[in-house]
Amino acid sequence: MAVSNTPFETPSKSPAERVRAASGRVASAPGTWVLIGENVDHFGGVTLVGTSSLRAAAAVSPRTDGVISIAARGPLGQEFSEQLPYSDEPSDGLARRWWGLVHTLVQRQVLSRDTSGMDITVESDVPVGAGLGALYAADAAIALALAGGHDDVDTAPFRARLAEICSHAVATYSSLPVLRARHSVALRGAEGVSVVDYADGSLTQAPHPSRHGVRVFSVSQELGTPFTQSREAIAERRAFIDAACSNFGVSSLRQLPDASGRAVQWVEARRAAGDTNAPEPEAARRWVTFCESETLRSLAAAKALRSRRANELFTLLNSPSESHDLASPDALVALARKRGAVAARPAAIGTSDAVIAFVPVQEADSFAAAMAREFEVVEVAAGEPARLEG
Repeated sequence: MAVSNTPFETPSKSPAERVRAASGRVASAPGTWVLIGENVDHFGGVTLVGTSSLRAAAAVSPRTDGVISIAARGPLGQEFSEQLPYSDEPSDGLARRWWGLVHTLVQRQVLSRDTSGMDITVESDVPVGAGLGALYAADAAIALALAGGHDDVDTAPFRARLAEICSHAVATYSSLPVLRARHSVALRGAEGVSVVDYADGSLTQAPHPSRHGVRVFSVSQELGTPFTQSREAIAERRAFIDAACSNFGVSSLRQLPDASGRAVQWVEARRAAGDTNAPEPEAARRWVTFCESETLRSLAAAKALRSRRANELFTLLNSPSESHDLASPDALVALARKRGAVAARPAAIGTSDAVIAFVPVQEADSFAAAMAREFEVVEVAAGEPARLEG
């Protein structure tokens, strides 16, 4: 989808209402926003993610002519459409992402192996570029619509399985980094904040920050295109962590005592043996230390939310992360705080150049108006998890 200069406004009709013009089963899913803890999933860390009232909806229906037909429309007038052979893998982009999702659902026996084609229509109110997981919302809506014939589709185990399938498909078929918590929360979350612990796969709930007298906003330079600047760096880091887990025989480095020290020793040994693919030891230390520190901050933020300690929560959100070598909108974070946000942090370091700002209710309108003169501002109201639509 191309970048649009149209200011963001929520359409009067919901995505589910708009997509019903297409035939088939309909499902919708929310946008998601990261409170804290992005980029720690491979480490086995903890991520806090909320749902947005902005949603994407998908209508799906089978076809028998060996074609997958995709039509998608975003809230800024962006449109994407393509027809592709069911049996031929596309090279990249949305077509490959959603082609791969269909095929992964077949491979995991959620869809019949007799599947030979599909019509997929997507309508979304979630703007790309706002750090609100627009593509994840569409993934979740498509997957739920495709899986909607299962009797247990609304059970927690099935939703967890569906989220894992979405994330696996995106990791396999998309060139963009995947944050698994977004799929999990879109399909399994609630109106508050979900606490996703990758060490044991659990998803629990915490109160929404609005209980502390704030409204939540996304602030970004522009809307309409995914942020891709750090995708190679993220892929390199995740490949290193996966390799380290395999070497030490653990499912996550969080389970490994003295993880940073032992990872550095392992990297040094690899480099001494002539392994040119091993990262610099200091880079390995920074990566693991960042994951350890961010996980501790996430756990502390969940505790502060649950115990209603607002000052502690906002201090944690404003605390600087360890050195992470990823693109981060630090100047925009500082400006949001200067203009009245009690807390502001990157929407997702390395995968978005947007900022999530928490603004006292009495100052929220003036903050939004002032920021909107220079930036794209989207209010982030609490939402509901994915659902089948009538």
